[in-house]
Formats: sequence, C-alpha cells, structure tokens
Amino acid sequence: MERKSFIRMLKNIKILLLLTAIILSAVFLYAKPLNFGSDFVGGVYIELELEHSANSTEEMQAMKTILENRLNGMGLRDIQVITWGDQFLVVKMAKASPEQINEIESIIMRQAKYIERVDGKLALKGDELTLDTSSSGVAIVPTGEGYHRWQVAVIHNLEGAKRFGEAIAGKMGRPIDSFIDAPENTSILLTEATYKRLHSMTSFKTLEDWDIAFHGFDNGIYIIENRSLIQITQIKTIKANNDENNKSTAQEENFDFDDLEAQLEELKNNGINTIIIAQNKDDNITIQVENFIAENGFKVIRKPKGDTIYAEWIKELTGLQSSPRLNFFSSGPVYNAVIEGISPTKADAEKKVIATQVLLSSGNLPVKILPICGTTFAENTEQCGGKETTFDPTLGGKFLSISAIIGIIAIIVVSIIIFIRYRKMALTIPVMLTCLSEIIIILGFASMIHWELDLLAIAGIIIVVGTGVDNQIVILDETLKRGKKKEVVSIVERIKSAFFIIFVSAGTIIVVMLALMGVEAGMLKGFAFTTIAGVLIGVIITRPAFAKIVEYIVK
Repeated sequence: MERKSFIRMLKNIKILLLLTAIILSAVFLYAKPLNFGSDFVGGVYIELELEHSANSTEEMQAMKTILENRLNGMGLRDIQVITWGDQFLVVKMAKASPEQINEIESIIMRQAKYIERVDGKLALKGDELTLDTSSSGVAIVPTGEGYHRWQVAVIHNLEGAKRFGEAIAGKMGRPIDSFIDAPENTSILLTEATYKRLHSMTSFKTLEDWDIAFHGFDNGIYIIENRSLIQITQIKTIKANNDENNKSTAQEENFDFDDLEAQLEELKNNGINTIIIAQNKDDNITIQVENFIAENGFKVIRKPKGDTIYAEWIKELTGLQSSPRLNFFSSGPVYNAVIEGISPTKADAEKKVIATQVLLSSGNLPVKILPICGTTFAENTEQCGGKETTFDPTLGGKFLSISAIIGIIAIIVVSIIIFIRYRKMALTIPVMLTCLSEIIIILGFASMIHWELDLLAIAGIIIVVGTGVDNQIVILDETLKRGKKKEVVSIVERIKSAFFIIFVSAGTIIVVMLALMGVEAGMLKGFAFTTIAGVLIGVIITRPAFAKIVEYIVK
C-alpha cells in the first residue's frame, strides 16, 4: 500500500473510531484494573439467617429477588443470592475489601420499611410511592457552605396523596420526618440523668450540619416520643447510703427494680416486646438491668452513645433519616414530593441518592434478617445468626495466564491458516490485529463499567473473538470474489453483501443472548451480557474498520 493511501486510510472515520476505542480502552485498563470473579480470586460467603421461617416458597423467592436488586442496584460487584431452606440465604461474592463487605452487609441488614411522619402523624408509607424517573427526578445542588443538598423526586398514589395532604395541613415550616426501619413495638430505656439532658437540649445538629430539632422548639424527648412515636421508659435510682459498708459501690447506680418491673408490666400490656437500652457515656446501666429486663420477657438491644454526637445517636435510636421542612401550603391530596438531605461532598450526595432510590424501589423484606454473627452489626444485640466465611478460587490467577497464552497461540494458528488460504501477509496481519483490538476494547469496556469477569464471561469473550474471525473471513471472501461478478460488482457492493451476512449472524446471537439474560440463573447473565457487548463492539467498531482496511488493500 502506498504511503498516501495509508495516510488516507488512517483518516477514514471508521479507522479513527477503532483507534480511539483502542486508546480509550487502554486508558481504562490502566486506570481501573479488571475485576475478576470468585473463580479466579476467591471470595466470601455471607450466610444470612431470618428472624423466623418464611411462610412460603414465594416469600423466600421475594427475599432473594429484593436482595439481588438492592445489591446490584448499588453498583456493587456482581453478587449471587441463593436460598437455603425456609430460613437461610447465602450471598456469594468475589473477594472484596473489608469496607466493601461492610457496605454490602449494611444494605442486607436493612428491612427498608419506609414511612414519613409529620409531628407523629403518619403521612406516607413506602408502598404508596414510586420514584420519578424523569430527567428532573434527581438533583444535587451545592448549598454555598461547602455542602451538597440532594433530592429524589417521588410520586404518591391516590391513598398516599390523600394521607400526605391531611398530615401536612396547617404544618407549614414543620419537619417532615422520614424513617427507614423505625423500631416497632419498642420502648427506649433512659436513665434519669440522660432523660433530663435530652429534655433540656433544643438543638441537634447532624454530621451533615442540619438540625433535626425545630428552630429550638423541639427537645430530644419530643423528637423521640412525639415525632417518632417511641415510648420512653425511665429507670429510676435509689439514693445509696454512703456508709463504710457501701464504699465499694459508691460509684454504681442503685436502680429501683420494683419501679422498673411495674413499668415493664405496663409496657407488656401495651404490646411492647423490645427494649432499647440507650446508654449515655456517663451512664452505668449494668448487666443486671439487662438480665432483669430479659427475664421479664423482653428482647433487649443495647445502643450506647459512645463518642457519637446526640443527633446521630437519636437517628440511630429512632431510624430517622432526614427532617426537611415543609415549604408549601396544601389544601388537598399531594401527588408529588421530594425526599432530600444534605451531604458534605458531591460524591457522598450521589451515594445517598443511589441508596435512597435502591431502598425505595427494591421493596420491604418480608422477613427481618438477624445481625450477622461476628460483625459490627451483632455488637450489643441479644441474638445473631449466620456468619461470614471465605473460600479459595477454583481456578486461580495461573489459569488466566495459561488462558492468555493459549489465546495468543490460537490467534497465531488461525493467522497461519488464513495466510495459507489467501497467500497474502497484507491480508493476514489485519485479521490478527483486529482480533487483538477486539479483545482490548471488550476488556476496556468491562473495566469502564466495573463488570466482573468470571469463567462464563471469559467464555463469552472467546465466542465473540471466534465469531469475529468468522466474520472477517466472510468479508475477505466476498471482497476477493473472482469470476463473472468481478466485472459488474464493485468492491463496495461486495462488502455490503458481506455485512448483510454479518448483521444477520449478529442479530441471531443477540436475540439468543437476550433470552438467556431473562433466565433467573444469574451465572448465565454474565455470559450473555459479555457476548452481547462483544458482538455490538464488533458490528459497530471492528468489522467496519476491518472492511475499510481490506478495501484499501485490494484497491
């Protein structure tokens, strides 16, 4: 090929597209290493135990589907959820960092029962809203103070719109409290000192610098009892005698167990079955108190304040997520609303938006999952279930190296056969380079979208490359036809004829793979997705470029 023809070929839009795709893929592969599945790097099994047995097979399947939607919707690595009997599920995932595992477990542990209240009055339930999927459904706006306000628009159904309109009537400026997994049938136990402390506080700023109190009018007790509708139980103390015999216990609280027993009996009569021991930093609520409550038939959960600020502690105790102010008047049903919050950075705001969308759209778990034993979620809890275990790769990194070597050998063997067939190195080299470029682009695409490459995904890449070689041979054969057609059919027309065959072949493969993606077996989805992506890359980028190269060579 002459130098001028070569330069003219490089300027062709199809060749430029191929070169651009290769360069971008190389950049992505350098910046974002590929994620490999558990077949190659090992992984983690997270065994989950339900609070009680599922009522039916359909309920277990609903648990599985909701968890899959949540985990994959968060943009996490491809994860399998497997049902095991009627009370256990197993989450299988590739090797991940402790932070990633903790993020996954935090998503799993949320039952995601969403409600909104205005001064304690129920305004909305999670099943009464849907996400607004329009372009204006999400917004992230800088506040001018270094923070970012995020908003997720929702649409209320008829029942929700009526209830919301009734709840906000005459409440202009009051907070709309959003709760996820708010405690049910639960009372919060406070010492007298902590009760007085919360009662005297009228400002509760969160880590995001928004105040969950109402302009200094709502104290901590009002937020818990009136806005969150969680009953508070005070554990009273009896003054100790500071005589010689009592010096050893002078620093301990002497609790009035008779009064506590009377309060517990009343709570039981009111349907309360769980007590959260909210222990402030200076409180000394002993194990004897916990045992006494448990002996009276209550489930006991400890939630110490530690070094947490008061606002975050109240949010943890009540399930409160945000408290935006009502900023509009309404005299009837309200069909559109916005869930919002404030985050310190744009990246954090984006994570909050995704988490909110996923939790609202995936649905409520029919059965609660017990805290996973041996994790931070099981601390200060009476009961835990399930466990984390790691497993080794079935194939390992050595398999990848061997596969790469075999792949290169296969390309060389195919190239030799093509050279024997056409007797021209100028036609053989483009076939080899196109195969390699196709692999680079597919891997670059996988890196860009954080796609996890398991054994079946690798099989999909092999199928795509094999199909690519077959299509390139079709292009060569159609272009180099001899005989009568040579006189009347141009090279362009022959290439068009070749592409008709290629498009039919690609369309057939995509239809079959789309059918596989609809199958419940999650393992086949990776194979199908990789194959579809590879076929589209070939049809849109590599095949047209190869055809143009062949056209220039033949001319």
